[in-house]
Amino acid sequence: MFSKLDIYLLKNFIYSFLIVFTLFTLLVFFSDLIEQFRKSTNKDVPIDIVFRLTFLNIPILIFSTLPVVIFFSTIFGYLKLIRSSEYIVMGSSGISSIQSAKTPILTFFLIGLIFVLFVNPLSAVFQKEFQELDYKYIKRVDRLTSISKNGIWLMQENPNGITNIIYAKKIKDDGSTLIDFMLLEYSENDELKGRIDGEVAKLGDEKWLMNNLLLTKKDEIPIYYDYFEYSAYINKEDIKNSLSAPEMMSFLQLSSFIYILEKLGYSANDYKIYFYNILLTPFIIIGFVLLASTIIIDVKQNDKFTKIIITSFIMIFIYYFFSNLMSTLGSNSKIPPFLSTIITPILLFSISIGINRYKTLKRKI
Repeated sequence: MFSKLDIYLLKNFIYSFLIVFTLFTLLVFFSDLIEQFRKSTNKDVPIDIVFRLTFLNIPILIFSTLPVVIFFSTIFGYLKLIRSSEYIVMGSSGISSIQSAKTPILTFFLIGLIFVLFVNPLSAVFQKEFQELDYKYIKRVDRLTSISKNGIWLMQENPNGITNIIYAKKIKDDGSTLIDFMLLEYSENDELKGRIDGEVAKLGDEKWLMNNLLLTKKDEIPIYYDYFEYSAYINKEDIKNSLSAPEMMSFLQLSSFIYILEKLGYSANDYKIYFYNILLTPFIIIGFVLLASTIIIDVKQNDKFTKIIITSFIMIFIYYFFSNLMSTLGSNSKIPPFLSTIITPILLFSISIGINRYKTLKRKI
């Protein structure tokens, strides 16, 4: 099934992957450790919590940088073959660059699949604990939002000690409009002081603008209002930021959460983009392997490898710049989320194969 050449190339690229993966992991660890120390400055965060935050954040950082890790693994795997003249021998034997890329494509595709199936769920568990510790020790605030299939729950705390728990069956305008809502008012002693049940509540400038509601205060008769204003101590961004981040869910959990958000009327674009990116990871990896083989195709044994590394960083920068641009357009509903996710990998495939064929034809002329 596999030739001796395939097995040799497999060992070569696995070795390169382990080296690059280890270096990237160390780089990510120390970079994030510095960032956690920076965030915890003047907040009296115990040092063991800082290290724990870093440890918990590592899996998601490694998962998100996996295509880059595999890109450089492919580059260094090929450079090792070029140094030993083996790549030149393969070319002289009639093996094209696309054919030589078969082994790293299959190898790294399977690695990408393993990361999606196993590392992604693990990183979601770690990220959930990371977010809880981050809110407790760094941000030092409580979560304002909770979402279930039955509706959304919000919490706002007033400066005078009053706490409001707000429930809505549906939401619109990314959380700034509540449909079929209920507002509970608690004193600082957790005693229920009053309740509001209404049809619509819109989040305005430091006010909830309510329509068609029933106001019930403790030991008083309920009063109906066509219009009522109630102080707001949260805003649209607070609601968005307090939602569970997509990184806190595995790709299986994300599909259910997206369904719940859309059922409630909340935009799920960011969650869809993250979900599609996870599923496309193995295929994005193939694109990066093809790109690496394209960069290497006309490299000679005595060429300066510095130029290759610089070219690699430039290509990665262009890819992620364009990818982030597409994600922003998808997040803002300028283009469909799936299209915003898939267009960059398609361009990566097309450009890599096109340049590869051009260079191959140029060498034959």
